[in-house]
Amino acid sequence: MHEFEIIRRFFSGKITLQKDHVVIGPGDDCAVVRVPNNFELCLSTDTFIEGVHFPFQAKPALIASRLSAANLSDLAAMGAEPFGFTLAISSPEFTEHWLEEFSDQLEDDVEKYQNPLLGGNLSRGPLSLTMNIMGIVPTGTAILRSNAKVGDDIYVSGNLGDAAGGLALMEQIADQAVKNSSLLERYSSPVPRVDLGQALRKIATAAIDISDGFAADLGHLCEASGFGAQINLEALPLSTELVRTFGLEVARVKAIRGGDDYELCFTAEPDQASSIQQLSECLKLKLTKVGKISHDKSVSIKDKLGSPFDEIEGYQHF
Repeated sequence: MHEFEIIRRFFSGKITLQKDHVVIGPGDDCAVVRVPNNFELCLSTDTFIEGVHFPFQAKPALIASRLSAANLSDLAAMGAEPFGFTLAISSPEFTEHWLEEFSDQLEDDVEKYQNPLLGGNLSRGPLSLTMNIMGIVPTGTAILRSNAKVGDDIYVSGNLGDAAGGLALMEQIADQAVKNSSLLERYSSPVPRVDLGQALRKIATAAIDISDGFAADLGHLCEASGFGAQINLEALPLSTELVRTFGLEVARVKAIRGGDDYELCFTAEPDQASSIQQLSECLKLKLTKVGKISHDKSVSIKDKLGSPFDEIEGYQHF
């Protein structure tokens, strides 16, 4: 198949989502979109490379799911509503099986998050995928990393460390992996907290998504805000499966340092506690208070006896 046949069969001809703001979608030199009045555009980009961001010979559905989640999670952290995306793929070859499985998963995500494909590019080369995603927020309401204040409570959504646990299991024998399918699912099919992010626009003072590890990403938020954080080690939410599979100490290391959870870490004033509890119940999503913003310029994680937990370095891109 040549380039334009691939695009027609597996992308523009298959992943069709009609949205009023999309004037011209895939098929022209540029997409044309109409931005609503009194809204601002949030833009983000992620590149996924085989052997770095996903394992060699990974299933196409896993690649598509993780790529979508990583980008949508950036929107969620800003409180943005998905608006559209472009996609560039390079690969040594494009087989029908690979394209079918990849585009099937991508189509599911497009429908689920109402996030239309606007265009993209295909080329020959090492397997690499770059998504440019757009979201919208009412003017002046984007949640930033830089607005946390001393005394704010720090929350995280869901459980931490499951994706790191799932990745570790993928590298072990298949029989062991099958027994821990919930952890594998958290790695292979992460769920970006898009609804939570939008609901936090009037509640959170600052937010960031957890992609490089809880401690590292919280450190980015603290650096942007000019403060530090005091975290209660015992408060970190861990799944039963993670603790059962790896033991408590290793589970805590994965929760603190492991990436790819795509949960949200956010701060809020203490008087927002009841609103956050109501939001948790409404979304059926655990939201756990794990600490407070402090005057210190660093992230400190201590147990109930005051002993520090030192292994807080997250994923390093370089």
